[in-house]
Amino acid sequence: MDVILLCGGFGKRMEPIGLFIPKALLPIKGRPLLDHIIEDLGNYKEVERIIISTNKKFIDQFEYYVNSKREGGFGKKLELIIEHTSHDGEKLGAIRGVEYVLEKAGVKNDFMIIAGDNYYEFDLKEIIAHFEKTGKATICLHDVKSIEEAKRFGVVELRGERMIGFEEKPENPKSTLISTVIYALPKESVEMFRKYISEKNNPDALGHFVKWYMQKEETHGIVCKGNWFDIGTFETYKRVFEMTSNK
Repeated sequence: MDVILLCGGFGKRMEPIGLFIPKALLPIKGRPLLDHIIEDLGNYKEVERIIISTNKKFIDQFEYYVNSKREGGFGKKLELIIEHTSHDGEKLGAIRGVEYVLEKAGVKNDFMIIAGDNYYEFDLKEIIAHFEKTGKATICLHDVKSIEEAKRFGVVELRGERMIGFEEKPENPKSTLISTVIYALPKESVEMFRKYISEKNNPDALGHFVKWYMQKEETHGIVCKGNWFDIGTFETYKRVFEMTSNK
């Protein structure tokens, strides 16, 4: 299984700090946010290759990080894919960005997609085990336990383990279960990304792809229990930084 870590954003909502440090490399508990994800991935025998996708603006920082992990003896294969974008106006969009990585890295295996600005305090064994058992696209869900909070995310309806509804940032959420950007997908989904883009669908916000995908292929959701944060704003980062500093 390959894992794609999406770190291509320019941190506009994190300015001024986002002008100099990519979100994925912001410190949490004394080490880069991305490092918490990568060290977790190192625990799973199913994971063979980890692909970090970023942009030209932050290439030096990610090259330094990847080289440090290799020199430190990290046990998985690490690769870096660079989008040819230098500022926010050139962004490919999250979905087109995934398609770009899949093509450039030559992904032919089952794969996971994880946003590099995810901070989570659970392991991924349940997601991986469910995917390995069923072969169905499996998405990590988080219960925000608040209808107001759910309005900020992609909201999911479940029937058993099957996702039967998805709505991006709804005004009236039908549940408090939201989709995180932690997906396990079968290798056939590589072609699904190409198809989605070729049909001129919205290339940004991965939730649009999820909604499109689940109308064509059975898609499962697993509710992961434990803290999870999308570090998209300075306020959220400050909250996580302070929360983890007390542990």
